[in-house]
Amino acid sequence: MGNRLVRIILGIVIGIAALVGIFFVLPGNMKNPLIEFWQKTFQKDSYAVAEYYQNQKVPKNDITFGEMLANCSNGSSAWVVDTLIESDDKTTGQYTVHAYVYKVDISMEHENGQENALSFSQAAVEIRFEVKKTAKDTYVTTSYNVFIEDEYQNDFYKAQSLASMCGKAKANVVNEKIREERDAATSEAK
Repeated sequence: MGNRLVRIILGIVIGIAALVGIFFVLPGNMKNPLIEFWQKTFQKDSYAVAEYYQNQKVPKNDITFGEMLANCSNGSSAWVVDTLIESDDKTTGQYTVHAYVYKVDISMEHENGQENALSFSQAAVEIRFEVKKTAKDTYVTTSYNVFIEDEYQNDFYKAQSLASMCGKAKANVVNEKIREERDAATSEAK
C-alpha cells in the first residue's frame, strides 16, 4: 500500500510539472489568453488597469482599444498586466499593460512618401502601455508603443497601424450587423 501511494503522489507531481512545462513553451496566442483569464479571475485589483485601457478611445478614432482589438482580426486578443511596483493598499503603483492581438492584416502608407503601401498579413501586434496609478482608479499613461511582429513602430507608423486596425474593426462590426439583420429577416420569412 505504501509503494502505491508513493507512485500516485509521484505521478501527480510529474503530471503537474509536465503541464507547467507545456504552458511555458506555448506560443503567445495561446498563453496570453490563459494569463488574461487568470488575472481577471484572481488578480482583479491589478487587472483593473487593463480594463481601464480597454475602455479608452483610440487617438483620433471613435472606438475604444477594447473594441478595436476584439474586432480587427480573425485571431484572438488578450490583455496582460505586469505589476512593476504596487503599494500594500493597492492605491498606487506602476504597471505595464500589454494588449495583444493576433492574425491581423495591417496596411500603412510609407513615412517617406513612397508609393507602395507597407502591409503586414496575419501579424501579431502588441500595444504596450506604461502606466502610473496615482490614486484609486486614477491612471497616468507615461508612454504607449506599438510593436508589429516584435518590431517597435515610430509615432508615424504607430498612428498608421492603429488607424488601419480601427478601420478593420469598424468594417467587421458593420458586416456582423448586416449578417445579423439578414439572418433575422431569413428566420422571419420562414
